[in-house]
Amino acid sequence: MYYKIIELSPKTPSISYDETKDLIWHFLCALECNGQILKDYKVIQNVNFMLYVTAPKKDSLNEQHDSVYVKNDREKIGEYFNIQVKDCGINLESQEYCTCKKRSAMEMQTFRFDIDSVFTCCDCGKPIALYELPYPENREDYNDIQLWQDNYAAMDMLWLNCLCDRYTGNQRVKLKSALNKQGIEIAEYLSKQLGYSVYYHLECDYGKSIKAEKVDNQQIHICPKCGKLMKRVKFSEDHERDICKKCALSYDAH
Repeated sequence: MYYKIIELSPKTPSISYDETKDLIWHFLCALECNGQILKDYKVIQNVNFMLYVTAPKKDSLNEQHDSVYVKNDREKIGEYFNIQVKDCGINLESQEYCTCKKRSAMEMQTFRFDIDSVFTCCDCGKPIALYELPYPENREDYNDIQLWQDNYAAMDMLWLNCLCDRYTGNQRVKLKSALNKQGIEIAEYLSKQLGYSVYYHLECDYGKSIKAEKVDNQQIHICPKCGKLMKRVKFSEDHERDICKKCALSYDAH
């Protein structure tokens, strides 16, 4: 959402990029793994080193949101550089993020080329900054979530680039595929920590007959886990889903 420059000014003229590049990139990676910046960041050398990043919110780069890894890297960077954050404008490839003080539920979903958080607020329909959520089980950042997002995007791209093979298709639509099992485990753990539903979004298997029932002239999905009729809900103006509250699964409404 917010395009920013992290400007690193060397404290002594002798500090070179070759000497500090591993530290700089590790710092950027730690920020990404903590959800404080999104993908596709750049390092440009001018008089100083300019790190071009997209932050989900205006205050995402504030130290209060740092993980233990970001904190350690920030301290190491501070030994070599003075750090200054500058605002550039809005990155139109990213969405506006949720500012709700309370949430009733959220949904976990992604697709190819998606740079935003995989979690959407079910009250406002906007993505949720990762650093506002509990870490996955036994972790101190959100790398497991981002690895799942990368894997899902890769499957989605292979499928949509006309390969259409059985493996990539099954990974996207089958409830018990390795990809969906990994995502469901993350969603279930976060749901327990947050105390509200985290719906895991499943892709419809359009190649086969979709299990659904007609209710009030609408085709409502049958839950693939419990076999019961799902409920049509509207999370926001353009965010309509069929959900199973018991199994915490969702489908696109059709």
